[in-house]
Amino acid sequence: MKLLFPCPTVEYANGLAGVMDICRKDGWIKIICIFSICMLFLIQTVYVHADQISPSQVPLVEHSSASQKSYPEIIEAKDSEKFDEDWGKDLFFEEEIEPIADPIEPFNRAMFKINDKLYYYFLKPVSKIFSFVLPKDLRVALGRAMNNSKTPISFTNCLLQGRLKDGGTEIARLVINTTFGLGGLFDPARNWWDIRAKKADFGQTMGHYGISHGFYLVLPLIGPSSARDGIGTFAGYFTLPQNYFITSRDKLTIFSVDIVNYVSINPEEYEDLKRDAFDPYTFFRDAYIQHRAELIKKHR
Repeated sequence: MKLLFPCPTVEYANGLAGVMDICRKDGWIKIICIFSICMLFLIQTVYVHADQISPSQVPLVEHSSASQKSYPEIIEAKDSEKFDEDWGKDLFFEEEIEPIADPIEPFNRAMFKINDKLYYYFLKPVSKIFSFVLPKDLRVALGRAMNNSKTPISFTNCLLQGRLKDGGTEIARLVINTTFGLGGLFDPARNWWDIRAKKADFGQTMGHYGISHGFYLVLPLIGPSSARDGIGTFAGYFTLPQNYFITSRDKLTIFSVDIVNYVSINPEEYEDLKRDAFDPYTFFRDAYIQHRAELIKKHR
């Protein structure tokens, strides 16, 4: 399964960079306008990026990143097929996981509540409109294309972890899906040759080499993360070639659409995860840490 807010995702880094560039160039009036738009779209509530609480932990679209981004870092085999890194399987990870330090819990709980309200009052309504305008098959294809564009992150981190075969798999998928799959809208690599995605992100790579989370952190609009995975998210931003060519507004638009699109495909995911939790804050924190631990253990 996948958290929405799960692990910080690269889109967040892209969106933030876009806002900063626009702020420097266009002044405070545009800053206010852009902030208002972001409040409607940039909410990522349980997005456990599988990869990166995004792609697939309840697979629909294969999300990447710390969270990622993870995004997560994050759930969806976008074609109703299970993705290899199904977050649902490690949601109740049997092996005992070392608890993460949470020295700023009051702040984190406040951010959790803010994100929760933003989800219900902004992101969910906008995603319903998005669903009404675009048929599900088109939204699923769009999600695939978004994930395909993030392949350089997985490729780079597979190599950094010494997973050379997986790195080759990611490049093969990128070439096949970008060409035969029309820019990633379709997944012939998987459907025709059964070449499945091998996700990896910088937070996972740091964990692979023994770097701990540091401390738990809930970020506005993103959700569950940590000091380590947050750094990994921004590192991923610089790995994507498109970020050096597209404008700040384009980055912000892509970031917004990706989040809204994901929620439109998984409309009840957040509510389902939260519904039976005695303390939702603790539940998402522990689930996030377990998920990240499982991803790291899987490739050691």
